[in-house]
Amino acid sequence: MLFNFDAFLADPKGLILVFLLALPGRLLAISAHEMGHAWVAYKCGDPTARNEGRITLNPMKHLDLMGTLMMVFVGFGWAKPVPVNPRNYKHYRRDDLLVSLAGITMNLILFVAGCVVMYVLVGVALSRAAANTSNDAYFLEQYGGQLCYFMKGVDYTYLPVSSVLTYAPYLSDYLIAPVFGEVAKYLYEMLMYFTITNLILAVFNLIPVPPLDGYHVLNDLILRKRNLFVSPRVSQVFMVILFVLMFSGYTDFIFDWVLRTALSGVGRVAGAVFSAVGIL
Repeated sequence: MLFNFDAFLADPKGLILVFLLALPGRLLAISAHEMGHAWVAYKCGDPTARNEGRITLNPMKHLDLMGTLMMVFVGFGWAKPVPVNPRNYKHYRRDDLLVSLAGITMNLILFVAGCVVMYVLVGVALSRAAANTSNDAYFLEQYGGQLCYFMKGVDYTYLPVSSVLTYAPYLSDYLIAPVFGEVAKYLYEMLMYFTITNLILAVFNLIPVPPLDGYHVLNDLILRKRNLFVSPRVSQVFMVILFVLMFSGYTDFIFDWVLRTALSGVGRVAGAVFSAVGIL
């Protein structure tokens, strides 16, 4: 979520609220990513990160000043890289691969965990809707040959349940608030930002350019260069290029496609589970 000055002028309170709801999840996602690197490096024989107190979820141990400011004001930032000494690895290339994948794996685990919690709430909401009648504020009913979720407002609003399952993370006003109330709606939005941030962070770090984890993965599995590390200046050049591409919107289609594909898959799995347990 990049900062939009026009949107801020149009609704400053709304945009500030979005940033406040998203910030805890972003801090936790970044901290978990770096902690994963530090913990696996220690298990592979390198205590460098552990000695600097980096095996922790405490964001103060991981955050970079400029990266944090970018995250607050722009919507995307970074943490301090975890220090490693490859000479301490038990098996150099294998351990470098494991350490590189550790942060990505941590984010994917948290993405799955976030989806589980979100869809448990969605399942409860749909089960309550299924127990209601058309006289209630929200209910399930067959319409146009498919099961639909209805919400009563000025007029009836409805969505096929298949669409509800696919777009559930974005339906806090439409699904969560009517069933659980306003406080639950905001907590659900925090969970949504946390879940999506973890997926995007994992995908971003898989880009195979230095200093991202994907560069090490590419080298360890395919290129197999002897020296896997590049100079800080080269890393800075690549990061500038990446940020230019992101701010210009050229990478949006990649992240959007991954997000749509992942949520569609999760929605299908959730639908099968809900059908199996009798919610749908």
